[in-house]
Amino acid sequence: MNEIFSDFIEESIESLKKLQSNILDKQIDSIVINQTFFHKDYLNEKNITETIPEFKEIKEVKQPVLYWFELESSDKNQQIREKIESYREPLKKDFSHPNYRYTSSYKKTFSSDTKILYVGKVQTGFWGRLVTHLGYSRYKTTAGMQLFHWYDPIEFGELKLHYITFDKDMKYLVTVLEKQLAKKFQPLIGYY
Repeated sequence: MNEIFSDFIEESIESLKKLQSNILDKQIDSIVINQTFFHKDYLNEKNITETIPEFKEIKEVKQPVLYWFELESSDKNQQIREKIESYREPLKKDFSHPNYRYTSSYKKTFSSDTKILYVGKVQTGFWGRLVTHLGYSRYKTTAGMQLFHWYDPIEFGELKLHYITFDKDMKYLVTVLEKQLAKKFQPLIGYY
């Protein structure tokens, strides 16, 4: 058993050294999530990944990704939290409710100064995570923010989705990076 842990630690150290040497070369990509991403037709009638041009690039990403959603400002953090709570709380245990969707959790307290709505990571299938966070996944039991169902970009402002793509050997370590980024950003949603 010690050999298994030793091998994993050695591989992790090598991955981190590699990341450290080229982290400054990593590109942070961004997408503006505006009202064109919010339409009821994406629930059943239209496939958002084929309609919204930004998904073409995202569907090609097969590596681990660290991502975060940024708000335009922190001015409406209280209203945003009230909005997700009013959506989530009545549905969170009522699996038979027709509007049920499994939502991301959150702590009772939050930073009123943060501009970060959510921090996440995925080992593969970034586009699928984005579909779930937007609220259009056909699998209602997959956790995500479910933005279409409660977030109003006209009321709260556009979101900016930032993401960094990593080499495949970072798939387990991206979790550590997610937790560190979340500790730094203190997002409104998420249980960090």
